[in-house]
Amino acid sequence: MTNMRSSLLAAIAVGLLAVSMTSGVPEAPAAPPSASGADFSGLVDVGGGHMLYLDCRGNGSPTVVLQSGFGNAADIWSVADADPPAVQPGVATFTRVCSYDRPGSVITNSGPEPLPGRSDQVPMPRNPADVVTELHDLLAAAQVPGPYVLVGHSLGGPLNLRYARTYPDQVSAMVMVDSPLPLLRTLVTPQQWAEFANLQLPAGISPPGYAAEQYDVGMLFDEIVAAPPLRPVPLVVMTRGEPDVPDPLPPNISVDTLAAFDRAAPQAQAEFAASAAGAEDVTVPGTTHYIQTQRPDTVIAASRRVSVGGPNDFCRRCFEHPTC
Repeated sequence: MTNMRSSLLAAIAVGLLAVSMTSGVPEAPAAPPSASGADFSGLVDVGGGHMLYLDCRGNGSPTVVLQSGFGNAADIWSVADADPPAVQPGVATFTRVCSYDRPGSVITNSGPEPLPGRSDQVPMPRNPADVVTELHDLLAAAQVPGPYVLVGHSLGGPLNLRYARTYPDQVSAMVMVDSPLPLLRTLVTPQQWAEFANLQLPAGISPPGYAAEQYDVGMLFDEIVAAPPLRPVPLVVMTRGEPDVPDPLPPNISVDTLAAFDRAAPQAQAEFAASAAGAEDVTVPGTTHYIQTQRPDTVIAASRRVSVGGPNDFCRRCFEHPTC
């Protein structure tokens, strides 16, 4: 499992990538969930017979929507390496929470071979704007009422930021979990950025013949910058506490380049938080890129805080002492 994580991180540099670690199989279409709050997992038609896999649990409002990192299926949110419960079942104890498989995501902890994500395949590479529209259509088709609390890990963070700037009235709060942000590309050299701009999973990570995710991160960042400003909403920006340069190194990428990204990502996150009204910038001690599996309790606490409220003294201390 650790080697799989390292291989995927190495594909696009630290802070840009996450990989699913639990198993799953394609499921038959099911009736979409309603506002009644019944647990649901299955395929939803988002138009023209195009099916996306959705998993919703719990009751309450607002609904928390979990956006996975690059290459990552929804089930990453049900993994806890420590401090259980995992994020999705933990959030489900106080409000409604939904996760989904983006087309091209991969399930990698199902056995000796990776499995394709449960949503229908689409042509790659993808325009990030299409991903945002697709999520919007999924939530509408599944009758998931907004506004939403958007929680995104890694690449899921900027995808959620694109969503919030496109549909501002549908977003009530956000949590970004060790996410790459547009300032990142200004903190490395053009040559270093060019190595990582086009995201695609490394060979052997996805099943043969499967249309795995591919993105131009520069396009995503351009779309974010060109969109209307982010409406002021409660926002927590979570940053790993430890360096996370992958080992083994990917081919044709130097140690110096990877180290530059490792240094730049937390700086970009801090500067973004400083630029957003009322945002909280929180470093989670002892974690690397997988904060949501290494310290799921902290992501649950942040989600609770921005959605239904939390302790009045919620601050950096709470991530060191999650019972506060």
